[in-house]
Amino acid sequence: MKSTCAKISLNTMDLAMSMPIRQHRTNRENAYSAGKAFKVASLAALLFLSGCMSKIGNLPDEAQIKVPEAWESVKAPVVKTPSPEAVDTPAVEVEVEPVIGGWLNSLNDDALNTHVKKALSNNPDLLSSAAQLKNAIEQVTITGSGLWPQLRFDGNYSNRESSSAAATGGAAQDGGSTTEIRSIGGALNIQWEADIWRKLSQRKKAAALDAKAQGELYKAAELSLVANVSRAWYNLATNKLQLDLAQKRLDSFQNTSKLIEENYERGLRSALDVYLSRTDVQLNISSLADSKFNYIQALRALKTLLGEYPDASLELNVDLPELASGVPTGLPAELLTRRPDVRASQLQYQAQIANAKAAHRDRFPSLTFTGSIGESRDTFNSIFDSDNSIRNLVSSLTQPIFASGALKAQEMRAYNDAEIAYASLVRTTLTAFEEVENSLTRETVLFEQHSAIKEAVKLAQGGLNLALDRYQSGIENYTTVLQSQRSLFDSLSNELNLRNALLQNRIGIHLALGGDFASSEDRETDNVPTPSITKTP
Repeated sequence: MKSTCAKISLNTMDLAMSMPIRQHRTNRENAYSAGKAFKVASLAALLFLSGCMSKIGNLPDEAQIKVPEAWESVKAPVVKTPSPEAVDTPAVEVEVEPVIGGWLNSLNDDALNTHVKKALSNNPDLLSSAAQLKNAIEQVTITGSGLWPQLRFDGNYSNRESSSAAATGGAAQDGGSTTEIRSIGGALNIQWEADIWRKLSQRKKAAALDAKAQGELYKAAELSLVANVSRAWYNLATNKLQLDLAQKRLDSFQNTSKLIEENYERGLRSALDVYLSRTDVQLNISSLADSKFNYIQALRALKTLLGEYPDASLELNVDLPELASGVPTGLPAELLTRRPDVRASQLQYQAQIANAKAAHRDRFPSLTFTGSIGESRDTFNSIFDSDNSIRNLVSSLTQPIFASGALKAQEMRAYNDAEIAYASLVRTTLTAFEEVENSLTRETVLFEQHSAIKEAVKLAQGGLNLALDRYQSGIENYTTVLQSQRSLFDSLSNELNLRNALLQNRIGIHLALGGDFASSEDRETDNVPTPSITKTP
């Protein structure tokens, strides 16, 4: 663009220098006039070239982030290359497994798959995202229409009566006649701006990039919805298992309390043990009621995600699946091209650059053509007779000279918007890396915790059995039994929570890595529904 501006400016100077000079002037006058013309042309060229300068070239093409060769949280092998000193040493090639697609099926949960399909069809948030994508696609057509001539037809019709007296300026006489005057007119107007600097093309490009970005945001919303439904499903399953455990805990304490009361009636135990046991029973009744509410709350949260009324009716018979090994994580650099939110941020940044280029070129001359063909007749059939039709074609070349700095401010604002978009891209990219690293680290910690809590459950069960035996033998008091019971059921509850945490984090890893929940085969066979307000029968 800079070379084009320079070319136009030089042509302006050549035109100014080649103006005819009157022959009767002296050589000195000729030189003075030519010098003055050269100064004026140079000033005009300088002013024009100043409008061609832009800061867009200072913006980078992509986020300037140094990406490591492997994830910090995973001891992933890196391809080693031989050093120049040891040319005979062969390179060690290690294959890094790519991120898997269709991770939803890897959970082997048919009920979850059913709920996910229902959510993809009915969820209002995904429906809104799909409508926004359609609007963005339509906006491309709207913005691109400026590249084409705009045609508009204007028609008019009038019918009025006029008396002969009014026409002559005299008084109306008896039997005076009136004249009916009808007029039918029409005009075809055309307007077109030549895209000589491609500023209109840049705006269409920006709209197309925005539409692509919205498509990526729809994919991100789809992945997020599937992850949220999966999390809600396993939260519901955990709360159901916690409810069952709370009932077992209450049954256990009621049985212990009954045993203590029987021993008290035989004079083998004190009234203090009876009070303590009855207190524990009441505490567990309260805990059971809280577990029921948590279960119903989790059930309603799932129903809302499915786009259904949040009632408390759902047949549930589910267990939390055990996770075996980890998941393939791929390479960090692949995250930039795989995660839809990162891709959307990159496209939005490119769209802002295109808008900034268009705003810069608004300061260049614009060439506009306007024309019209029109006529006014007394009958519709003769409206476009060529005898008296009006034709007009005007072309205009305009160059902004003074607008109180508005055009420059608009250009700088567009440039600043591009800088904001770049900052957003960097933030989105760094957040994506942070989510992956944290999820991978979290999984290692959770596996360690789960292994320890499972061992704690075994030990707590053995401790409770021994405490009951010693209590029956009169060796231990009830406090030891109480502590043993609490320790066992607390450990069982923690084990359920950790299993759920492992599932929640595994879903988070899939979401953070940007792997698709559906395999390519499922996508090709249209097993993934599209949300729509209109339901087909």
